[in-house]
Amino acid sequence: MEEQDSLYLTGREDGVDLWVPAESLIALFTLQYCDNPTASIIIVDQKNFMSRPSSPTPLCCSEDPSDMTGFENNPWFPVEKNCLNFEIKVKEEKDCPDVIKNCMLPAVLMASEPWCVAGLCSSLRFVLRQTLTVHPEHYCQNLLGFRGGCLQACAEVSVWTKFCEVESVIALKNLCSDFYSNSGKRELPKYMVRYENHLQHPPILHNALKRKQEYIKNTVQDKNKQQQLCQKTLAELPQLEHKFAEGLDMTLADIILYASFHLIISKMRAYVSMEDMFPLIVKWYKLISSNDHVQRALPVLQKTLVYISVEEKAECNLEIVIPSVPYESIYKSDPERYKPRWRMYTHQGEIDKVLGIFETEAVKPTYSIHPADVTSLPWSSFPSAVSPQEGQLPFSRLQRKCQQLENVVSAVKSVAKKGDVIVDFCAGGGHVGIVIAYCLPDCKILLVENKEASLVRAKKRVEALELKNVVFIQCNLDYFRGYFNVGVTLHACGVATDLVMLKCLEQRAAFICSPCCYGGVQPNHILSYPRSHVFRNLSLSLSEYLTLGHAADQTHDENNPKTEQGQLCMRLIDTDRLLLAQELNYNTRLVLMQPKSCSPKNHLLIGVLEY
Repeated sequence: MEEQDSLYLTGREDGVDLWVPAESLIALFTLQYCDNPTASIIIVDQKNFMSRPSSPTPLCCSEDPSDMTGFENNPWFPVEKNCLNFEIKVKEEKDCPDVIKNCMLPAVLMASEPWCVAGLCSSLRFVLRQTLTVHPEHYCQNLLGFRGGCLQACAEVSVWTKFCEVESVIALKNLCSDFYSNSGKRELPKYMVRYENHLQHPPILHNALKRKQEYIKNTVQDKNKQQQLCQKTLAELPQLEHKFAEGLDMTLADIILYASFHLIISKMRAYVSMEDMFPLIVKWYKLISSNDHVQRALPVLQKTLVYISVEEKAECNLEIVIPSVPYESIYKSDPERYKPRWRMYTHQGEIDKVLGIFETEAVKPTYSIHPADVTSLPWSSFPSAVSPQEGQLPFSRLQRKCQQLENVVSAVKSVAKKGDVIVDFCAGGGHVGIVIAYCLPDCKILLVENKEASLVRAKKRVEALELKNVVFIQCNLDYFRGYFNVGVTLHACGVATDLVMLKCLEQRAAFICSPCCYGGVQPNHILSYPRSHVFRNLSLSLSEYLTLGHAADQTHDENNPKTEQGQLCMRLIDTDRLLLAQELNYNTRLVLMQPKSCSPKNHLLIGVLEY
């Protein structure tokens, strides 16, 4: 029998039940919906992970709502093992492969490859795709959406993925604490209000004209009227309404969201009229509930549903508070992101104002820029698969990319030691990590990248070189949690540089980062700006800081009058980044990659922990 890929979920076995966190509960429900998953399902017993007593007690059955110590921040949920239509194995975390220990769960480990896929959406997408490979006619074949793109983008950049993967989990974690209150008030979850608003907006459709014409043919009985409508242009046709979460077709997003909404709606019915407050959610919920496969998956949620059922009588004088949420589609809306009315970041007057703040408060870039200490690499003597040309790089960029790699690899060699674990974050096609793996065979190299196609290209090069010191981890930056000694990234766009630095600072690892796309700097659910205490103590607003980032992208050629100003803004942003590292006891340097012509974004941020 061929060995199966393995999906690892966090949980604990307790008699006839499993106790699992929100991510695992959603995953188990989705697996039950899909049926016959072509992966071995393994529950990882993380004893130190669970913030509840070792002997499970019902989540919400205590007569005293205050007797919930440990549950508010990270509650776990019961699932009856016998209801599952697939086998569950249980392992202790210490017995799991190292690559699984490197990732937040859920995560999939491929059976025959050093390849791991981590994150709720990515893991479920992987299992679903593998199932369809084995069973091409499986009823789940449409769940991946148009061209297989459903929930493909990472949560750091996609508001929609963040809603499904991050906010649905948070909503479940807040299931108990949100509804216990002695104030006589209940605030409706923003999660619910945002989704109701989303369903009120027209869906974004691929092949919109074709889909609208299909809708007309299916709903308009009069053949002449059908013909007249189908001859109209896209702009002349009326907008369609949401039927499912992403439009007219049921996708994986519907299944993931349904798991949380089923429990939340059941909890809220004691306090509000769902039909009055959330008519479109109720309409969507009833449609999903009518699906036969959803009905078969509901037993996964049944035991949790019993525990969260409200025993108390609904309060007659309870005040329901509706939170303030932008009336926008979730595709466009993220309440936590800064949204100026006009995106005029690069107007010179605004830039002058921001730079004036630094002059007034006597804050300058604290780093004297020095050329990087670079050792040329013998590209001509390397096997062809080491060259970035093998990563499908256009010839016009090849020389500059080789120069950039020489700068990064020289910096890595200056800090890495034999036996170190080096992580190439945002690895892409492996340009950086493969050269490091070839030049430092006594080090272990982890390629962390969200895009599968990019890692596939890297894997082909690694196989051609027969490298045995490379592991592939397909996940968002946020889901990597492994031990490492050196973190490296080349031209990580916008917030990615700060996410990489954050991983390194948390791990107390050395970092070598080449930033890019400063205008992409933007607060998110992980990061806030400015980064350092020094910059936060300035009279600098968030919008002014973002203006600085956009001005930093005005680095053109040496003859352009904006270039010098852009380079100054780059130094200020990177000074803020390195000051944060200094506050955490790092020795830091800011150097220029050589030759300067190798890239307009030629900063290299280097940090090593002081001992």
